[in-house]
Amino acid sequence: MGTRLDALLFGEEPAALERLCCGMEAEIRRVERLLNRFDPESALYQVNRDAVIYPVGMAEELWTVLQDCRRYYEWTEGCFDITRGCFDGAEFDDANRTVFLKGRAGFDFGGYGKGYALRQIRRLLEAEKVTRALINFGDSSILAAGTHPHGDCWPVGIDHPCTGERMGVMRLRDCSLSVSGNRPAQPAHIVDPETGACVTGWKTVAAVAADPVDAEALTTALMVATPDKVEKIVNRFSIIEYKIYG
Repeated sequence: MGTRLDALLFGEEPAALERLCCGMEAEIRRVERLLNRFDPESALYQVNRDAVIYPVGMAEELWTVLQDCRRYYEWTEGCFDITRGCFDGAEFDDANRTVFLKGRAGFDFGGYGKGYALRQIRRLLEAEKVTRALINFGDSSILAAGTHPHGDCWPVGIDHPCTGERMGVMRLRDCSLSVSGNRPAQPAHIVDPETGACVTGWKTVAAVAADPVDAEALTTALMVATPDKVEKIVNRFSIIEYKIYG
């Protein structure tokens, strides 16, 4: 998914942990093949290519992901929009699981995919009965199972994107953290779907939730939400904590 993945896994059976590592890698690659809009072999690429011409059907998993994103679009007053401003122009046929995209819009799961991959990884951890782990997707999407071996949580610092100064610490336990923001290496990569313009200047949003996809969608939405929408959006999510810096 274009970023580094670090995993700390704790257990008494090395063979089981090795099997889990292999399973995690395979699952991430599978999710990548499903949601990568740039890969001509991915299911999403084919939907984006054809749905502007005629209603396109899709397999159950991708349809479920799309319904997830429809819900987040509604919960966030349109601030989380995988079409970057054209969601209202998409026609969904729930009975036949098809979608038709008016105009040249296309789906982009960049603000969703890592959270979805972490949700799948959590299922693998549970299947292997691993109760203590920290999965770090590029320092921006983090899944915490249990606690640090020498503490009552997994403490994760939130640093200023420009100065490196510590702005806060999130105490994670059986939950997920998502961090969205502009960095010097990526100064304008989050698009406001209402205006079509990128969010500029430094800003960082961090959210902790039980569901990694909830955390991912919320931080993306709060990066573009106007102050009058923030509280309304946050109240629709089951979150543990959130912070807006900047």
